[in-house]
Amino acid sequence: MKLEALFTVTDNKLIKISDNSPYPIEKLKIFEIKWSQIELEAESYNEEYLAQLREDLKKLDDANEFALLVPQVDKSLSSPEDIELFINAYNHCARRIKDCVSVTGYALPAELLKGGLEPGSAARTFIDTVNIKHSQYVYFAKEEDVNNLNLKEKLQDSAIVIY
Repeated sequence: MKLEALFTVTDNKLIKISDNSPYPIEKLKIFEIKWSQIELEAESYNEEYLAQLREDLKKLDDANEFALLVPQVDKSLSSPEDIELFINAYNHCARRIKDCVSVTGYALPAELLKGGLEPGSAARTFIDTVNIKHSQYVYFAKEEDVNNLNLKEKLQDSAIVIY
């Protein structure tokens, strides 16, 4: 089940497609999701937590409100294997909430952004993996992370919302 995109990105700002108007980030409900909450151990997912997350997001659907999912890196992300597990966990999360219209997309953690958005980078792999089934998602980067990682110029012409 593929959902239609409700948002796009112009000049690193979130735009509501229906009327081409900027959508204030402050109106998004933030869902910080710890990696350890969704992946209990390697490739073993917390389906009970994900079911509750889906219920919470469906309530936002009913209220015509929108959410930003913010992954929290609370386990080691130091090897390519760790990065693969992280990406797979949040891709699994996206599959469990696939029918939630309220989800605008994912924030990209600094740990992924530090390699930029070039092909093969952790952030690009995260986006490309999730986009296979969830092309309606928009991706976000904290302005503080963008500045600390000197990515302002690199992200300037990208489809990343800087918030």
